[in-house]
Amino acid sequence: MLCLVGLAACYSSSYRRELAANVALVSDLSDKLFDYCRADFVLNGTKLSSEEMGEFYYALEKAQAFAAMDKAQSARPSYHAFKELLAGYAAFVKDADQYRLAAAPDPSTRIVLARDHNIVKINAAKVIDALDQSD
Repeated sequence: MLCLVGLAACYSSSYRRELAANVALVSDLSDKLFDYCRADFVLNGTKLSSEEMGEFYYALEKAQAFAAMDKAQSARPSYHAFKELLAGYAAFVKDADQYRLAAAPDPSTRIVLARDHNIVKINAAKVIDALDQSD
């Protein structure tokens, strides 16, 4: 019986650690993406390529894979908050990529992108708060 309790604690610790790492990755990349948005995706006089956008999509896919593998944790508030974080990040990446591909910079779109970024940051904090509160 003690072995089962130890195993459950180990798994829970692993979940917390992996979830926190995924949240940090998504949050940090959201900051980087927002910096690119503010620069209209032009770095050193060169427009950011589709290949360079790959890191944002890859992080999303990696985090979604983690969530799919850890459905056993779906009763946890942190899991639900993480799913919200992923939805917000996915919307931000999509909107930012569309902005990158647009013919000309648009100030009204930048407002939407700032909102998207803020949603990601708020949702990241919610995941960490849920981990700290009840998980």
